[in-house]
Amino acid sequence: MAAQRKSAQQLAAREKARAKARELTERHEKLIELAAEFFEQQAQAESILEDARKKAAELLAKAEADARDAVRSAAVTVQAMLDSGESRSAVAARLGVSGAELKRLTSEATSADKSTDSESPNPVRDDDSDQSEQAQAPAA
Repeated sequence: MAAQRKSAQQLAAREKARAKARELTERHEKLIELAAEFFEQQAQAESILEDARKKAAELLAKAEADARDAVRSAAVTVQAMLDSGESRSAVAARLGVSGAELKRLTSEATSADKSTDSESPNPVRDDDSDQSEQAQAPAA
């Protein structure tokens, strides 16, 4: 009888070991699935951030271009004020800018005019410039 008991104990021990092994295997498989989910989520987060960086860079580039255009427009306006006969100091005082800033804006207006002239092959002339040329022409 003792032999039967020993084999019954061995059988029970084997079953217990198999159950423990199944338990560990199931736990291991679950951890593998969770780790896979983690890596998928990490990749998704990186993709979202990369897309956001790309959109932000595009938005910033557009904003910088729009800001440059606005500064050029302001510079052209300053040049128009100067062209109206107002002195540099009066224009600077009226706008609340320094003489150096006014000079920078007038140089910006000059470069904006040059770039506009180079973009259009037949620049449109103002009526004022036509009249001033007619006034300068000697009367026949």
